[in-house]
Amino acid sequence: MQKLQLICVYLSLIVLVSAKMVVSQVVRGGLCPSDIQTVQDFDAEAYLGRWYEYSKYPFIFEAGGRCVQAEYGALTNNSVTVVLTSQISILNLRSSIDGVARIVGPGKLSVRFNGIASLAGDADYWVLGTDYENYAVVYSCSNLLVAHSVVVWILTREAEPSEDIIKEAENILTSQSISLRPLILTDQTGCPAT
Repeated sequence: MQKLQLICVYLSLIVLVSAKMVVSQVVRGGLCPSDIQTVQDFDAEAYLGRWYEYSKYPFIFEAGGRCVQAEYGALTNNSVTVVLTSQISILNLRSSIDGVARIVGPGKLSVRFNGIASLAGDADYWVLGTDYENYAVVYSCSNLLVAHSVVVWILTREAEPSEDIIKEAENILTSQSISLRPLILTDQTGCPAT
């Protein structure tokens, strides 16, 4: 019986690590960096509302997606609702997924989505910088067995932000030695009116 339990634990661990690796395609050796700085005076209420995804690290849950938007709404003092929508290019279908983000520290949230995405468990959603009116820079890191996976997003209040706004957001990443190279632009052209 102990042998069977050990096998079940081992298989569960493999499934969990595999799920975490599939979520992000930017994988690096070692553990998540411990020196990442978040917004210490984060104002969740000012953060609420619609954000357009300007760019991101490759992310399996958004593969083939365009017109990606996130809508954050008030829920309680320490959590917000999240609704992500995107247009799936190949099928030309609009898709959405919802969840809850709990505030777990200054500028640090933990997000759990509903449906099939819930299998990945809670994910870090750390706000590294925002002016609340134009841009937000978000970071997520998950430790694996001998490596870590990273996802970065640059979000904007406008679907087509100015270069100055993007430069300001990118400076937040480079100031913390987070690479801009994996960032890919999100297509926000010809999106349906919301």
